[in-house]
Amino acid sequence: MAEAKDVLTGLDRYEEFLEKLEREIAKMDGYRIAVIYSDIKYFKYVNDTYGYQRGDMLLKEFVHQVTEDNPAMLCAARVYSDNIVMATRMDDDCDNSAFRDFISEINLEIERTLRDNYLDEQLRICTGISIIAQGDRVLDAATAVSNANLARKVAKEMEDDCCVLFDYRMMESIKKEVEITSYLQTAIQKGEFQVYYQPKMGTDHLKIIGAEALIRWKKPDGKFVFPDEFIPVVERSGQIVELDYFVYREVFKFIDERLRENKAIVPISVNVSRIHLNKMGILDYVRSLFEEFQIPPGLVEFELTESIYTDDTQKALELVNGLHKLGVKVSMDDFGSGYSSLNLLSGLPIDTIKLDKVFLRAEDLKESDRIIISCVIDMAKKLKITSLCEGVETLEQSDYLSEIGCEIQQGYYFSRPIPQEEFKEFMDSHYQGEEKVLTV
Repeated sequence: MAEAKDVLTGLDRYEEFLEKLEREIAKMDGYRIAVIYSDIKYFKYVNDTYGYQRGDMLLKEFVHQVTEDNPAMLCAARVYSDNIVMATRMDDDCDNSAFRDFISEINLEIERTLRDNYLDEQLRICTGISIIAQGDRVLDAATAVSNANLARKVAKEMEDDCCVLFDYRMMESIKKEVEITSYLQTAIQKGEFQVYYQPKMGTDHLKIIGAEALIRWKKPDGKFVFPDEFIPVVERSGQIVELDYFVYREVFKFIDERLRENKAIVPISVNVSRIHLNKMGILDYVRSLFEEFQIPPGLVEFELTESIYTDDTQKALELVNGLHKLGVKVSMDDFGSGYSSLNLLSGLPIDTIKLDKVFLRAEDLKESDRIIISCVIDMAKKLKITSLCEGVETLEQSDYLSEIGCEIQQGYYFSRPIPQEEFKEFMDSHYQGEEKVLTV
């Protein structure tokens, strides 16, 4: 017969826990049962940094803290790694939200102890809670654990108070995420993802001098899945790397085709997701694209959001320098959307700053907006950084940017993001002259 206890923690094995919980549910009378599913945020960091022995010590202390001297506890198990699930008796008259607050307070106390003992301020307990009640909806053990686990995953995305009570509305959200992540490969193979292009216009002549490549998802029925629906999901799953690479390849291929046809082409920028900082495989991939397509490096630009630079400045610097070695330009996207320090601009070798559309949020520019935009553009000039303002939607905004010397403009006033074929027509209709390769 297999050992019913986990060797490291002394808790039940998961299968034994489920059997015990089923028995407790069957005899539940006059009370409810709360299933509490927890893990330690950044536990992998402790293992990787201090070694597995230190991680084992942390896990055993965590288990001790959550299970010892707990008369309400019915059973507990280690599911895997640092994932711990327990079931506790809960008074019938106890408010669900009040119980969540109670567990959250306990977590905070345990966190303080663990941080003191392990000298790591990052340690945080993430907890999901599912309530099993008598009446119309009595859950089985496995479903209750699954619901608590879903709530834990939501908690793991939170910065503060990482304790979440399961809500059935979560099921729809999780179901949608699973559908997106599991279907992504098929969608790419079926050609449902397309690259759209939004023109960038030179302020001095208001003719096209560049474009930004943006991913769009068009289902077979003709309906679009909006970027804010699928981009955050694929970022969390890590699949954003594959989607980025798809865009990069399509852009390189498009530029190569235009050059071979001796047609007008402009530099095209592509977006870089935060996850690329983890392994830096992006540099090898971009290098392989240049080897395959042999296009001039000046026709590709990479955009990193302001938050990427502030989250890990050293890694961002490494990536920027690596891209520069390949001969491409790098811009800081969404400048002004976060809380960056302006000295980043002097410490990072940025070619372009893209002022976030938040500066042009109002149809009529306020005096304070005008002052901020003017100062940022003036600063960029002195630092020899190209300035681009996105979100241009009116003639007034465009004229003002021209007055203060903003070099490039982008926004719906000129064009929405458009499919490749329309973008070809846009370039041809806005281009005049002999030279086919248009640069800033």
